[in-house]
Amino acid sequence: MTVTIDCRDIRTNEEFHKAFSSQLRLPGFYGENLDALHDCLTSLPQKTTINLLHTESLIHNLGPYGRAAINAIAHAERENAGWLQVNMM
Repeated sequence: MTVTIDCRDIRTNEEFHKAFSSQLRLPGFYGENLDALHDCLTSLPQKTTINLLHTESLIHNLGPYGRAAINAIAHAERENAGWLQVNMM
């Protein structure tokens, strides 16, 4: 599965989690926080590529939360190498 998320469209933490939840079809019990996102990304049911467009907008719009989100995503990619690929553009 390949998903593309345009970070320019994300202006709040809630929008961030909504984008990831809908694009990745995360389970209904997804907790909408960075720990829950990490857990979901490290237990995906299929090989997944995430194309994150305009990651600088995520940092600009969400500040420290945006930086923490990018770190959580990168950490999940390292833990799930070969199953999760993240392209930050």
